[in-house]
Amino acid sequence: MNVLRVSALAIAFSFAVTALATAQTPTKPAQNPPPKPHLSSRPPRLPRPEDPAAKLPKVILDAFRKAYPKAVIKNVAEEKENGKTTWEVESTDSGLARDLVYNPDGTVVDTEEEVAAASLPPAVTAALMAKFPKATITRAEKLIKGKAFTYELTIAGAEAVKSLELTAEGKIVPPAKKVGEKDENEDVVKKDVKKK
Repeated sequence: MNVLRVSALAIAFSFAVTALATAQTPTKPAQNPPPKPHLSSRPPRLPRPEDPAAKLPKVILDAFRKAYPKAVIKNVAEEKENGKTTWEVESTDSGLARDLVYNPDGTVVDTEEEVAAASLPPAVTAALMAKFPKATITRAEKLIKGKAFTYELTIAGAEAVKSLELTAEGKIVPPAKKVGEKDENEDVVKKDVKKK
């Protein structure tokens, strides 16, 4: 039995020495993480664009979302004219631009809606071709004010005319006079009066 005890003690001693030697073995130093790049070497952080819809009064945003659930609001502007406040909402929907002007109560004042030239009423394209046979349409918009609507065409290849507004029936709408602008006929009448 003594032999067994001695053997057991020898084995235990051997394990103890091995464990002690392993515990005292120096470990590899921890590798340092790579240094962080200096702030000047990072690309500048761009500010996140603010959500333009956040600027809109809730009643207008709700009216817009109800009418155009898939549209993306690009820009919003509060406008004041003659003491009256309106809100303009610029948006895109299925790749086409749409601008709306709202009263503070959420009712639409007017709309400018980009349309494909191919979807214009035949009377509009026929009137354009009759007046400017070489013209091509570069942009077409449907303008809605109340229940009335017209089409505004941006054109190329028509001498000095760059844009034209027509009714759905193809009648050309004369451009609105700017404040202080004279009508061409007024000058003719004044010249005739001076000659007499």
